[in-house]
Amino acid sequence: MKISFDTYTIYARFFPAVISALPLFILWFFISPIGEMEDLITYLLSVKFLGGLTFSVVVLYLFSQLTRTVSKILENKYFINSNGFPTTYLLMYKDETYSKAYKDAFREKVLSFLGIKLPTQMEESDNFLEAQKRLSEITKQLILHVGVGKLVQKHNIWYGFFRNFLGGCYFSVFFCLINIGLGYFWLEKPTLSILSAILLLFFTTMILLQKLILVQHAEAYAKQLIAEFMS
Repeated sequence: MKISFDTYTIYARFFPAVISALPLFILWFFISPIGEMEDLITYLLSVKFLGGLTFSVVVLYLFSQLTRTVSKILENKYFINSNGFPTTYLLMYKDETYSKAYKDAFREKVLSFLGIKLPTQMEESDNFLEAQKRLSEITKQLILHVGVGKLVQKHNIWYGFFRNFLGGCYFSVFFCLINIGLGYFWLEKPTLSILSAILLLFFTTMILLQKLILVQHAEAYAKQLIAEFMS
């Protein structure tokens, strides 16, 4: 049995995990022994099981799941527990991104293609939370209707990449701090500490900008999804 990964898993889950694990790769480089231990590590990384998966791929997959868990917390913070996903708040009448005529046309098309009646502007004013919930509920139907689309999949991958990468940055900061301490106080390898400090600055900057990055790519994905549904 051969196990393979789809494009989304590779680019939106594995790649962020690899970048987030850079501090570990650097540490590995500085502490990698030679001779028998090096041969043992090479052997472990080449061992194949579960349909041809190597040990390193399995470890990377598990780490990607950890980063994804943290990224879901960020998603809850900035979207689910706030104004909802962009596919919801961009189409609310109070939002000024789209015209009223476009929002009316969207609701007509949802009714025509999906058989779901969304609240009108007046109904939204009377019960905002209910209108927000109704818009949120059709997101999955929109995704299924559009499918991979023309550019939707590309935007979805970019959003998934940055969401999971930002979740991994928290682990990266922790690893960098450990590397800095090990480099100065235990291994006596200042180069390890310097490289880790540079990475620490990078990952910390990403964390400080996480809301801006996440919202930007989430909205880009939502706008493309809406555009292709309306086309």
